[in-house]
Amino acid sequence: MKIIKLLISSSKRLFLLASVASFLTGIASTLVIKTIHDAIRGGSFDKSLFVQEFLFFWVTYGTLSIIASYCVALLTKKIIHKLRINLSNSILKARFETMEHNHQKLLPILTEDIKTIAYTIDRLPGVTTGLATVIGILSYMVWYSPILSLSLIAIFLTVFFFTRFALPYVRKYADQARNHLNDLFELFHGLVFGMKELAINRKSKEKFIREFIMPTSDQQNHSFLKENVVASIINRSTDMILLLGIATLIVVVFQTGLVTLDFLGEYITLVLFILAPLSTAAGFFSNLKRIEVAVEKIEKVGIELDKNSIPDNGTESLQRNEGYPLIQLQKLEHSYYHSDKDEHFAMGPIDLAIKKGETLFIVGGNGSGKTTLAKLILGLYKPLKGHIAFCGQKITSKNIFSYRSHFAAVFTDSYLFQQFLDVEKSYAKEHGVHLLEMFHLEKKVKITDQGFSTKQLSEGQKKRLSLINAILENKEIYLFDEWAANQDPVFKEIFYRQIIPYLKVSGKTLIVISHDDQYFHLANRVIKLQDGKIKE
Repeated sequence: MKIIKLLISSSKRLFLLASVASFLTGIASTLVIKTIHDAIRGGSFDKSLFVQEFLFFWVTYGTLSIIASYCVALLTKKIIHKLRINLSNSILKARFETMEHNHQKLLPILTEDIKTIAYTIDRLPGVTTGLATVIGILSYMVWYSPILSLSLIAIFLTVFFFTRFALPYVRKYADQARNHLNDLFELFHGLVFGMKELAINRKSKEKFIREFIMPTSDQQNHSFLKENVVASIINRSTDMILLLGIATLIVVVFQTGLVTLDFLGEYITLVLFILAPLSTAAGFFSNLKRIEVAVEKIEKVGIELDKNSIPDNGTESLQRNEGYPLIQLQKLEHSYYHSDKDEHFAMGPIDLAIKKGETLFIVGGNGSGKTTLAKLILGLYKPLKGHIAFCGQKITSKNIFSYRSHFAAVFTDSYLFQQFLDVEKSYAKEHGVHLLEMFHLEKKVKITDQGFSTKQLSEGQKKRLSLINAILENKEIYLFDEWAANQDPVFKEIFYRQIIPYLKVSGKTLIVISHDDQYFHLANRVIKLQDGKIKE
């Protein structure tokens, strides 16, 4: 089973300790029940011996069960941590294009699937202890009455085969519910990040809820309901089969006189002790189908990400070679398919050389390929044809990380991290306060050792803080994708008249995507894109 593989892969030693503790807990539980059973069977009753045996087995049972639970709790912690870190590493190792098109699938995995695994594993100590108890009591019952035990084992086998037959139906509806959950998370993403657009138009807001969220939520709930109803039917049916089997056994014994009714009563008392843990175990095995779906989703995404990952050998450093352009694009071509527009976009061939310390403006209409070219220059997109060179060295998977480390970039949809990830503390303290004052943020944001004191700002302020963060990274090359768009005239003027000259004086190479033709004179060169090609 997948859950066993997960537990073993987390820690073999802890798994072994938890297994042994659970097994011994079951034996201790059996001995507690045997002590009680022996006492109520009649005959001589030694109160002192009964109290001593009962307390010893009772304390042993409690101690071992706590040990088993603690071991499983540690295993759960290790498994969840390992899954989160491995998946996070796979996400960050994957090619940018793969993540750009599939990021919506990851949120349900990082939240719901991992939560399902944690919830299921948390129930494991009670189940393993219960199963150990069932096995222990069954062994005692076989010794106590082999004939009746054979009949009881036949009843248990009937329950097992019934459960085995019914579980695939739980898996079917669990799959359906999980797939609908993916769609629902994508809609929630639109609900949160498209709040402005939805708030503007009441009809759009109502349509989004009525025609998209409501049907998808209903489908997910419907599949989840089916899954739970089938699982509940299986659990209750196993209880009913057990009770029916025991009732049948009582009738057979009464008619045949196989054993005395007093003996049967003592035997049935033992049976009652195993019904509850057996029912718990049956319910747990029904839930295992959910964990299988969750694990398979995680494994599938992990495999997909690993297939599209950049090899781990990308540690080669780039060298400085004089006489070559800082960045050179040679016969670069790229294409992709607009699923929302049902059209294909092709870029290139592009030939472009960018000198060290140059300020290059890229202009063009919407859909001309400016942002695509920016992502190609940054090494986020892999060219279909041609290549990029840095100081005369061709960029490959071996040196791509070294190449990207020369850049700081701010896109129109850049995410603002509150923490400093690639900023030296001393540099941030030296320049950060002045930059905050320049963009009128000094009263809202402070520079701390870890990063910015807050990011609870308006969208325009966040965009300014993203620019400040990029400047504080103190990189050799800066790429700004329409940073000044939708900014107040005051901050637009600061960007072009103060920030760009400041970075130029510092010897930085600047690539600026812009529509603001009144500032084009600040560039060393302006190139125009049209339909994926350089026109001017």
